[in-house]
Amino acid sequence: MNNSRFVSAIIGMQYVSRWKEFSPRYKDNAASHSFRCASIAIVVGIAEEQLFSNPVNKLQLVARALLHDLNETVTGSIKYVTKKDRHVAKHIQTLEAEVSKDIVSRLSKSLQPHFYDYIVDAEDHTYIGQLVRDIDSFDAMLFCKREYERDSSTLFKEKYEELREKLLRSPCRSIPWLLEQSEQDEGIRQFLHHILNLDLIERWGGSFNLVPDNDATHSFRVAAMSLFNGLLEAERFGRRDIDLYRLLGKSLLHDVVEGVSGDVASPIKKSSPAIRQAFEQYEREVAREMVGQLPSFLHGELTDFLVDAKDDTYEGELVDIADKIDALIKSNLEMRNNPHYGDKYYQQLIHIQHHYENPCVIFFLAYMLHDLTYDHFVR
Repeated sequence: MNNSRFVSAIIGMQYVSRWKEFSPRYKDNAASHSFRCASIAIVVGIAEEQLFSNPVNKLQLVARALLHDLNETVTGSIKYVTKKDRHVAKHIQTLEAEVSKDIVSRLSKSLQPHFYDYIVDAEDHTYIGQLVRDIDSFDAMLFCKREYERDSSTLFKEKYEELREKLLRSPCRSIPWLLEQSEQDEGIRQFLHHILNLDLIERWGGSFNLVPDNDATHSFRVAAMSLFNGLLEAERFGRRDIDLYRLLGKSLLHDVVEGVSGDVASPIKKSSPAIRQAFEQYEREVAREMVGQLPSFLHGELTDFLVDAKDDTYEGELVDIADKIDALIKSNLEMRNNPHYGDKYYQQLIHIQHHYENPCVIFFLAYMLHDLTYDHFVR
């Protein structure tokens, strides 16, 4: 098995550009888009359950929304009109399915059934598959709306109106509900605003970066890595008490607060116990305010995901682990051409080795990091 193929794919998602034929004011990529889709899926899943008495599998919904475009690391971002063309539609569907199946086939056998569902069957003909397709369109609508409101191309206004009309006719009741709330409810509107604009929060300030990074692409990778680690520990190491939906929600939303606070460098945040405590208190208060503005039926889960993302539960620890692993991967990517990141890589590696003995950490260091390092420096 070559589990690092999955990690390489989630890294590669940020290199798949979206909307570039329209010359958008805001850059977009498949990683940011997938982060937004999965975040929207959290709200949609809760609404289906709480407002419309439809107990959907929320883990399946959010995981599919997160990974439904993973095949684009090979196929690229193919325009919707091309995907629907009668001459090539079937060929594109076959190609996308083959790429998705190949990614899944490299995973450990115990993980393959889960990821087959989340990647290959993400947009199937089930109710969950319909929700994923509509959530994908909902995010596209939000992106187009932001573009035309900034006096960008009129093509975005036309696309926005087309997508809005389509979503109002969705057979999934939570979709037109969310559309209407995004226009009427200030709390929902602000939450979606923070999700949409998280890719404007750049990471690794003060360092020369060959690979640009932001909070949206980072959150996508942390969520995908958390899902992998949680499933690995459950299926391969027998840890069956992990709440995978809770883990996925926490990992997706753990940095949303930085849409308000900004990405303050970790050495600053942790320069003294007093400063660390002050930043933690500030960020928790900002997160509580975000949640407090939302409809009350969302408060329970989003408090857990936003305010208490890295709590002292095992799921909270796994979010912290995936966060640290992502920083290690980033340094691994950069250090070939930047000695500054060589020091960062070594410091992060030592920190992970000295602070975590979780099975997923040992597995990553023993197998996946070796393969990634080989890919980055030899291939």
